[in-house]
Amino acid sequence: MKIVKFVFGITTMAIAVAMSKISLLGTSPIAAVPNVVSESMGSSIGLNTALFLALLVVIQLVLARPKKMSEAIPYLIQLIPGTLFGLFINFFYGLLAPILSSKSYPVQLIVLIISVFILAIGVIVEVNADTIVMPGEGLPKTIAQVTNKPFSSVKLACDIGMVVTALLLSFLFGNPFLGIREGTIIAMFFTGPIISLLQQLAFRRKK
Repeated sequence: MKIVKFVFGITTMAIAVAMSKISLLGTSPIAAVPNVVSESMGSSIGLNTALFLALLVVIQLVLARPKKMSEAIPYLIQLIPGTLFGLFINFFYGLLAPILSSKSYPVQLIVLIISVFILAIGVIVEVNADTIVMPGEGLPKTIAQVTNKPFSSVKLACDIGMVVTALLLSFLFGNPFLGIREGTIIAMFFTGPIISLLQQLAFRRKK
């Protein structure tokens, strides 16, 4: 049952990333770097996301320095959901793009806002499944453990770092701000509060 919840969670998150990509207003921080590379090089955002998440796993291994294979497995296993996440993004982008694509800014904004809510729901389901940690959460978790800093602070710093990296890449590719727009900022600062709001509403309903 936990695995089913986990797969549902990352599927929901993939739908959210695909929708934010379709909106053309910028993606969430975890997909910001893959999106800039995708926009600049014409490669698929799903493949770029899977490769980027694999890089985050490598960074975790460098920081954690596991001495035995058994200590490295919790990090290496993150490659499985990371790869699935990338595949799901490509699938849902291909499925939803013909339906949701629009040149109208109000429509783009609506698609983006809905994607942020869907992303929040996906994160809640994925975390509550309590199985494998996604690389996007695994990196700040590892940094927090190594530095003894609060996870929430490290998570925000990682998100900002990803957006800044994406911004620098956009300049490096000669396309300043390509793939980074108001949607990226909205997702970065509002996903967390929306998660808290939805969790509070769910808690009240249980009462």
